[in-house]
Amino acid sequence: MATISEILAACTGEGCETRVTALPEWMQGRTLLGGLTAVLQVHAAQRAFPDLPPLRSSQFTFSGPAVEDLVFTAEMLRRGRNSAMVSVDCRSGDTLAARALLTFAAPRDSGIVHDSVPAPQVIDPDEAPPFHRPGHTRRGGFPENFELRRLGGRRPLEGGEPEVFIWSRLVDDSGMDPVMIPIALGDGLPPAAMVSLTDRAPVSTMTWTVDFFHPVAARGWHILRSVSEQAADGYSLQHTDIWDATGRRVAVARQVVAVFG
Repeated sequence: MATISEILAACTGEGCETRVTALPEWMQGRTLLGGLTAVLQVHAAQRAFPDLPPLRSSQFTFSGPAVEDLVFTAEMLRRGRNSAMVSVDCRSGDTLAARALLTFAAPRDSGIVHDSVPAPQVIDPDEAPPFHRPGHTRRGGFPENFELRRLGGRRPLEGGEPEVFIWSRLVDDSGMDPVMIPIALGDGLPPAAMVSLTDRAPVSTMTWTVDFFHPVAARGWHILRSVSEQAADGYSLQHTDIWDATGRRVAVARQVVAVFG
């Protein structure tokens, strides 16, 4: 099973172009996991423009399946003294599979410091039960790359309030730029709207925004709380907070999820 670091190291291409092959152990249904596609888009921007400041905000749109040989093309939209905006398209054959708008920005002097969303008080990962039900059998694909422990909320198909509350970590996050870890983890849990389903149904992320609190430096276990705030007409609006193991909020995400059920 290839780790994310190994996949990034296998990327080829020169200039503003990055090439890589989608691996079966990272597939979600018929497409590469959206979180890994997003990580590859960030990597493509960093390969094309190696002197970028830290990533501050990212917006991803998933427009088609990412399969087989993928080509990522980065374009510098604007470069200022402290910030840079880069777009990255991911193509799978002739299909535009994903488009990203990434904002990189260096730290600035500021007297404003606050965080109004403190970390919840939780038990340690070793004390938390597995997220999946007893007897759950993994079916291969991307879930094999994540370890999830339940802190509260519900599991998919249980009914009730559409909230997923877990400890999560990658099985192997060694060598990764730490800012990529919340991106991968944020798409490694089931959408909160799946809690409200009573039968299995396909779900698919359409758009996803991830904003970061710096410095992002932690690896290993992270706390994720994801809530479907609204759902109707086959779509769910989802909010996710991500804290590292020290209790520092490192990222906040919003998602529009298509729910086919």
